[in-house]
Parts: sequence; structure tokens; C-alpha cells
Amino acid sequence: MGRDFWELSGVIEQALDAIDHTGDSRMPDTRKIAAMNRARTLADRMVALAAVYTDLVASSGATEKTAGTPLSDYLALTEGRSSSEANGLVHQAGRITADPAVRDAALAGTVSPGKAAAAGAVLRELPRHDMSEAQRQAAAGVLLDQAAAGATTRQISRSADRVLEQVAPELAPTAAGRAAETERRRQRALKERELNFADDGRGSVRVWGRLPQTEGDLLRKVIGACVERGRGDERRERETLKAQKVTGELSAGQYFAARTALQEREHRTTAQRQADAMVDMATALQNAGQVPAAGGEAPRVIVTLDYMQLLQLAVDTAATGLRPDGTRLDEVSAARLRTALTGTTENSADVSASQVRIACCDAGILPVVLGEASEILDVGREHRLVTPQIRKNLALRDQGCTFPGCQVPAQACQAHHVTPWWAGGPTSLDNLVLVCRHHHGAIEPHRFNPAADQWRITFDPDTGRPRAIPPARMRRDLPPGSDAGERSAPGRDKRAEALEEAEPGSGGGHGQNQQGNPAHDPGGREDRPDSQDSLIA
Repeated sequence: MGRDFWELSGVIEQALDAIDHTGDSRMPDTRKIAAMNRARTLADRMVALAAVYTDLVASSGATEKTAGTPLSDYLALTEGRSSSEANGLVHQAGRITADPAVRDAALAGTVSPGKAAAAGAVLRELPRHDMSEAQRQAAAGVLLDQAAAGATTRQISRSADRVLEQVAPELAPTAAGRAAETERRRQRALKERELNFADDGRGSVRVWGRLPQTEGDLLRKVIGACVERGRGDERRERETLKAQKVTGELSAGQYFAARTALQEREHRTTAQRQADAMVDMATALQNAGQVPAAGGEAPRVIVTLDYMQLLQLAVDTAATGLRPDGTRLDEVSAARLRTALTGTTENSADVSASQVRIACCDAGILPVVLGEASEILDVGREHRLVTPQIRKNLALRDQGCTFPGCQVPAQACQAHHVTPWWAGGPTSLDNLVLVCRHHHGAIEPHRFNPAADQWRITFDPDTGRPRAIPPARMRRDLPPGSDAGERSAPGRDKRAEALEEAEPGSGGGHGQNQQGNPAHDPGGREDRPDSQDSLIA
């Protein structure tokens, strides 16, 4: 015979308070696993018990009577939950208690609360009013048997038709009826499809929407395939780097720096990988010339600068920090110039100078000069766009990303000006290299700190092929003696060595190729010339 709830709930509280955790860490591993399983089973039973009383309160309207508040609002206010979370608890309680057999199984711990809720939801879907009591009980038994046999919550929630076929075949939908229902769902899903974009005010664009099942599954599979390919590429890059180090193609410093950059990619979450895959898919379409023109114009980057700011930039160059008369700017004026280099997009969102430079490497530029009243004073012409022919030659020469060990194919890469266009670099084959979006930020030049120690691109004087040279500071993290290996590496670019010999510790002082952005998110944070850690992806 059952005992009083209050008496036994007090016993449960006392038992929980009495558990001694001081010896937990000394348990054998098998006992730790057994303790975890026992605690989780007890927790599930307590969730089921809470669901029983939650549904009791809901069905009796107790909180409305005593507190003048609906149950979901009561839970949200008294337990500090969100409204959606509180509503979910109330609905789950109703599903768990929808059938006595399912409820009792959840209380006994033979079925989890999640599976019990799924079974209760299926029982509510069935034409209960057309079923006999025996058929309803049989349906609950079938669902509990599925749960005991290891069916997942998702599998249980989709088993309504199969349950009917077993316990009430005369009520089960016919093939024609299922086809008609499937078509109705398809048409409803088509009408409800949507894809939305919104700036979140924190430098990101929020993307959300929904697709019909078939199209959604296709997108999910394609993105999943891209994610898995990326993981495979990373494994192959890791092995390639090891082989290049063994053969001497990469020095110890180059290997260490490239391995550090690769680890950043390897540590991405699945959600981050999926986001990157979507961007890479759009980039591949754009690079393949598959993005249609809009309004008669190809997609272009439009950056708007205030006229007075542009005038200030014309008077002085941020790259040198010198006025036309040769005098050097003070720190305040230099800071103003850095601020002036921040542009806005067509939707008025701020764009950092670093992101503007990265985005414009392989895109058309339309300079728009505005007066004080925002009237258009002058519209420049596209004169730095990488042409299709140059793009083809880049793909033939580089085969893909030029960063050490990276195996991103050419069609997914961006064209990068080694000597920036703003510093006089031409849009020509001998001033362009292919880099993936991930590594673009690592090699993008730093406009305000030409001596920054970072990755840079040089060209072999004999073969004309590009080489990525790591920051000199990477050698400080290597074991003693690694510096000599760095300098004596076979095939090392002689010009890079000469620069490093001339300026020790400066990374060669390759002033045109310095940029302080993390490679996994080009332009994701503002340039910080004083930051060293941010330069390596």
C-alpha cells in the first residue's frame, strides 16, 4: 500500500543530503559508471513524478485558483524559466500522463520521460474515439514494447501508422490516404518555406528559416558532406605537413607555424563548420561565375567613406604615417586615421578596415565619394577586379590554397594581392596568389604596422611560384637549435632570408604583407597592431 507523498518526499530529500561525495574520485571506473547510471535512472523517475504532479496542477487549475496565474507563467516566475521552457514542461507532463500504462512505466523507470512523452503524443494522434478500450490499451503496449526494444524517441514519435496497423487495422490509413496526406504536408511546407537574414547589431548576420523536407534534407546532406570533406582535408594536411617536415621541404619553424594554424581549424565545432560550409558554397558559386547579375550589374563591394575622412586620407597615408611634408603624424592623428578607415555597407552596417581589404581582394570596387550632405560627388570605376583569365591562370599555377599544407581546391579560394592594390600593387599574375578564406586573414597585409611579424607571401625568383613564410616569432616557441633549421631549409626563398638577416625579429619587415586578423574569421575583429597572438589562426 502506498505511503504519504510528503513523508516519502522528505525521506528522498534526507537521502540526497546524506550522500557522501568525498570518496567518489577513488571509486573504480566500473563503480563510477554504475553510480552514474543509477543516479540518471533515479533522476528520470523524479522527472516523471514531477510530470504527474505538474499535470495534476494543470488539470485542476490550481495555480489559477490560488495564485491567479496560469501554470506556465507560474513556473516561469517561480523557477526563473523562460516562457517557452515553462510551456514545454507543461506540455511534456500532459503527454507523459496521457495513458496510465505509459505514466506508470515512466514512474517505475522502465521508460525514460522523453520516450514516455513521445508515446503519449502518438496515443493522442490516434483516432481514440473510434477505438475500443482494448485497442487503446494494446496501442500503449506496442509503444512501450518499442521503447523497451531500444527505439529512439524520434522513432516512437513517427510510429502512429504502424501502431494502428497492428491494433486497429481497419482504422489504419490506406496507401492512397497516406499519399494524399503526404501531398498535403508537402504543399503546406512549400507555402511555409522561408529564408531570412537580419543584422544582430554585434557584427554578425542572423540566418534562419525552414524548407520542405526533401529540400531541407538535401541541404543538410550537402553541408554535412562538406563538413566531412573538411575533416578529411585536415587529416590529409596534417600528414602532408609531417611528410614535408621529414623531407626537408618545410623547416621546423614553417612546420610548427603551419601546424598551429591547422589546429585552429581542427578545433572548430560542428556548428562552426556548417556555417563555414555554407559560406564556402556561396564563394565557390561566385568564383565559378555562377552568381547571376542583379539589376544588370555583377555583385560588387560598395564601401562608403565620408568626404572629409576621405580628404584626410588623401592628405596623409596610413601606411607610412607621414604627412606630405615628411613630418610624422602624432598618435592622436594616427588613431583618427584608423577610425576613418572604417567604412559602411549599403545597409549602413560598420565594416572594419581589415574586413574591407579582405573582401575587396577578389571583388569589384565602386568608390563612392559623398559630400557633407551625402550627395554623390564621384563614382570610381572597377580597375582592380581579377579577370576570368587571370583567375584561370592562378588556378593552373597554384592548384589551390598556397598556405603550407592546406588542400582547399582552387575553386574555393580567393585571389589575394601580395602587394596590396592600395599600396600600388597591380592586378597581375605575379602579384596574386590563391588562398582559402580561412588563411586569407593570416597573410593580409597590416596597413598601419608594416613591420608586424606575421605570415607573408614571397615569390621564388627562379620558378616564380609563391611561398608562404611564417612569422619569425614562431621560432621563439621551438626547441633550441630550430632557428638554424629554419634558415637552412632547402628551397627557402633567398629574398626572405636576406630580409630576416637584415631585420632580426621583425619577420623580415615585409611591409606590404602585414595583417593582424585571425585566419579563421578574416576581419572578425579590428586590426590590432600591438597584438601578436591574434596574427596566427
